[in-house]
Amino acid sequence: EVEILFKVIADLKARGVAIVYISHRLEELIRIGDYITVLRDGRITGQEEMKNVDTQWIVRQMIGSDAKDFAKADGHLPGEEIFRAEEICLPRATGGLAVDHVSLSLRAGEILGIYGLMGAGRSELFDCIMGRHGHSTGDIFIGGRKVKERDTTQRIRRGLALIPEDRQREGLVSILSVASNLTLASLSRFARLFHIRGADERQAVTQVVRELAIRVADPAQEVSSLSGGNQQKVVIGKALLTGPKVLLMDEPSRGIDVGAKADVFRTMRKLSRDGLGILFATSDLDEVMALSDRIAVMSNGKLTGMFDRTEATEAALVAASALGHGPAPHTESTAHD
Repeated sequence: EVEILFKVIADLKARGVAIVYISHRLEELIRIGDYITVLRDGRITGQEEMKNVDTQWIVRQMIGSDAKDFAKADGHLPGEEIFRAEEICLPRATGGLAVDHVSLSLRAGEILGIYGLMGAGRSELFDCIMGRHGHSTGDIFIGGRKVKERDTTQRIRRGLALIPEDRQREGLVSILSVASNLTLASLSRFARLFHIRGADERQAVTQVVRELAIRVADPAQEVSSLSGGNQQKVVIGKALLTGPKVLLMDEPSRGIDVGAKADVFRTMRKLSRDGLGILFATSDLDEVMALSDRIAVMSNGKLTGMFDRTEATEAALVAASALGHGPAPHTESTAHD
């Protein structure tokens, strides 16, 4: 269908028709455009003949910097241990373990990246931590206290929150408004006896929309009308309104454009500066190396490597992601000094 569209555009150009083509698909723009204008927040940030630009030029105009610079560490030091998982296991229905005796820890203000390829067990680990699999085993601790509650609702109340990989199916209710989606998981904080304090709820929604730069004309409009990037910000805002101590983010940049990615990643760095512990699962090497303070690697359900940000290399991460059978390589202990 894309090729048919491009053929139609080429035919129209040949007949002298002027075309304005609006897209965030950078490769398409470079392929079919003669001249490019980039807008950010309603303002023109760059104009140039297409023959003089490349993808990185467009990215710089969109977000004000190179894509790989959007989330560089800001030098703040993580605090005390805020979260620990010990010997987490999840049996597969077909036999074996989808999560195989995984143990890790997280400090307040730290971003721990969890890198792995498809089927590595990253999402399953997050589901176990959130209490979404009643037959999983292992222990988790928040602030040094063992979490005995097994259901998701209680674990949210203890300070855990999840940004799921599939925001459409698991993170949003598409027929509800932006405001309703934002407060869906935290209505109890606005409740007084048998009614919701509307003024407090509206104030919280306004604050989240502003802080996360959610581009919406009116929070009362349906969340399905937003772009993918702004929908993802709504999912993040919903999680933050529960007041988490630990935020689990599963592929948070999937399916959103480069400008929205930069916004999400800047938000992650800000949250970590404010003391929030973040577990960040991704299959993107550039992202995990740019954002993480430490990087854990999973393969075939097992933890196969743990690297400090200063020691991690693409080669080492890829090598660890190819393991998963037998003993894990000796890298860095998961325990903190």
